[in-house]
Amino acid sequence: MAGEYRPAFAHRMEYGMLRAVIFMAGLLPVRLALEAGALLGRFAWSVLGVRRGIVLTNLRQAFPDRSDRELKRIGLDSYMNSGRFMMEFARQDRMGEKYISRYVDVDDPHKLETVRNIGGALLITGHFGNWELFGIVCRYRLGDVSFLVGRQSNGLVDDYINRMRSCHGIELYNRRSAVKGVLTSVRRGGFVCWLSDQDAGDSGVVVEFFGHPASTPRGAAAFSVKLGVPVVPAVLVRKDRGPYHTLVIGDPVYPAADLSAEDAEVRVTREYTDQLEQMVKARPDLYWWAHRRWKSTGLYSHGNNADQR
Repeated sequence: MAGEYRPAFAHRMEYGMLRAVIFMAGLLPVRLALEAGALLGRFAWSVLGVRRGIVLTNLRQAFPDRSDRELKRIGLDSYMNSGRFMMEFARQDRMGEKYISRYVDVDDPHKLETVRNIGGALLITGHFGNWELFGIVCRYRLGDVSFLVGRQSNGLVDDYINRMRSCHGIELYNRRSAVKGVLTSVRRGGFVCWLSDQDAGDSGVVVEFFGHPASTPRGAAAFSVKLGVPVVPAVLVRKDRGPYHTLVIGDPVYPAADLSAEDAEVRVTREYTDQLEQMVKARPDLYWWAHRRWKSTGLYSHGNNADQR
């Protein structure tokens, strides 16, 4: 980073606050840390109202038959889960093999073994449960695992977060190294994890999500078609409110050889998105509803108030 990035004072302050929070979280027993995180999430939802309008708009879109009271409860639970996630992320450097064995089980061990025997695949998850811990679990259960990561505007924070991610022997690829990294990893029989559930703008593939068209990132399907390997949707499901999780693995989605590349990409995207949707429906309280999932397809247009909050 030297010579390329000179952090502004605000970035130094943000970095200092992050390190302080992580230090304090590390002093607490894990269950107490999770309760503290849940309280922070409740405060963000109930008092600060951070993106609450967007969340409720999304939930009404996804669950039109549910009452506002139910949807508000899902929204609150989602924020409380996010607070727990933040506390777990703060302790990520100590979540090794022993921690995973104690706190994480597998819903269907046969599916895990099937994925392990594929010998090269793309593992796709969403902003669900603890998606950072999901990658660590995959590392210890599948071996050769890499992450495709975005970049934070604060370089100090970005470097620190990536050091925490890579301390488990996970290789990281950013936008510049993504193509070469994914090709190299998959061809050697490894697995690449990334998130694929946010609005992708004009460059995305439009498929339905909760019955409404949504622009979805093209990358996973494009690599799947190019390499002839499957996309495997999976999530990490929190049990109750504590540190225990279950790894839930979907069915591998293979590219169709009898379709054009473009049509094959659409089918792969649609099929793994459908599976992620079913996982979210099973536990909507664990999904992060605060991003504008249907932004490019018009949900937040025409002065919708949720888009302004």
